[in-house]
Amino acid sequence: MPDSGSPRRVRVTSPRRDARRRGERRSDAVELSEQTGLGEVYLTALLRAQFRLAMAVLLGVGGLIVGLPALFLLWPPAVQARIGPVPAVWLVVGVAIYPIVFLAARIHVRQAERIERDFTDLMTNR
Repeated sequence: MPDSGSPRRVRVTSPRRDARRRGERRSDAVELSEQTGLGEVYLTALLRAQFRLAMAVLLGVGGLIVGLPALFLLWPPAVQARIGPVPAVWLVVGVAIYPIVFLAARIHVRQAERIERDFTDLMTNR
């Protein structure tokens, strides 16, 4: 029976056991998955590209939505215009804005997918 007061044996290994050899190149996907400094740079670049795209779409749609009331406020004949029995303001704000928002969303999705596809190609081809 072993002595209960003696310490347990522990296997000690070198922390550099998995160190790569000189001249060996690691793939970018490995850099990304292991969260190294280079992988962090790649991920930051991806997030910045997606953020720039989101801000461009948001500012475009937001500018349109904010600009319409400003247009109606600054140009009174636009408020008085009618298309048949319906005021033009109602048609523009209530109907015409939705296809524009849908188109902006569609553009955003396609561009975000392109950014991700380019990033994936970069990670797999290097």
